[in-house]
Amino acid sequence: MSAHSPARLPSSARPIEEPALDFDFPGCDAHRMTWAEVESLEGRIEFWDAASQTAWIARDGGPDHEGPPQQLAAMLERIAQVRGSPIRAYGATYLMEHDVQGKPRRVMVADQTIYLRPRVWRPGGMKILKGRDPLPDVIMEVDNTTDVRRNKLEFYESWGFPELWVEVPNAPARNRPKGLRPGLTIHVLEDGAFVQVSRSRAFPDWPAGLIHLALNEPELSSLTMQELTRVGRALGEPEGTGPDDDLLLGAFRRQAHSAGHAQGRAEGHAIGREEGWRESQEEGRRQGRQDGIEARLADQRALLVRQSSRKFDAQIARQVAEHLNGIRDLAALAEVGDWIIDCSNGNELIQRLANFP
Repeated sequence: MSAHSPARLPSSARPIEEPALDFDFPGCDAHRMTWAEVESLEGRIEFWDAASQTAWIARDGGPDHEGPPQQLAAMLERIAQVRGSPIRAYGATYLMEHDVQGKPRRVMVADQTIYLRPRVWRPGGMKILKGRDPLPDVIMEVDNTTDVRRNKLEFYESWGFPELWVEVPNAPARNRPKGLRPGLTIHVLEDGAFVQVSRSRAFPDWPAGLIHLALNEPELSSLTMQELTRVGRALGEPEGTGPDDDLLLGAFRRQAHSAGHAQGRAEGHAIGREEGWRESQEEGRRQGRQDGIEARLADQRALLVRQSSRKFDAQIARQVAEHLNGIRDLAALAEVGDWIIDCSNGNELIQRLANFP
């Protein structure tokens, strides 16, 4: 059963008119349930409290709720490949707090649970226990018909989660709580309290606007791919890892190198051993120089897109990325950087790019 399909409740579960606690969870129904009943539930809860024996279950789900966590998992795989070491998205995982007797006291479930270093630690049995297990580097909640700002956000803060993403999808929802607007907000813990920031800290300098844009794309755009590559490089640099350390990308790169080397040998034998080797070496040097230029161009384009997003917005950044794909001169890209600084608004910048020869 899908994580957000309607849950099949045990026969003993009784709807509660007023929750036993002095708070509720928007978009959820409260039911009397023991922890044993929660564990056997087909579906999943949003929150469970032992004192009141109450489970809150999301009323609505569907693709608009489930899509962003799946899209994020796919993007993290791209980042991990460029970084050269794994990142794990464990999905909906029990985030548990035990009482003094070691029994579940309160339990939350996020929509996505991310660990940047799963080789060091991974959750046991898909349960993460407060005070025992390392907390995830990032958790994500999708507010399609729910609203984590009411109560659940406070629990994440009090438990000490380092970074929380809250995504409100672009697709409209009939039962969306009032006050929610499409977009992604990032909350990071500072001195025991959440503060809202514009860029991720776990994923270096990844803007909230571009994350939201990517989560709502039908397929990953060139702008998103540039940003995933940049983030992967930023994560791999302090570890000394990169694409060659990834099993798949590393194998492809070695295969391409071997094929090029074999081709060079064959061409060398065809025109004379010594002359052929010299030509192969020269071709290798030319290719290396060209690869270096292409890498510099890609890095400069990514930098300009980030600057555009920071000064204007994600939509302008996307249009900038489309125009930059056709510019293959570093000096011209540097001139675009000056325009980003000089232009007073995004439309002026796009107009200049549209008229750029």
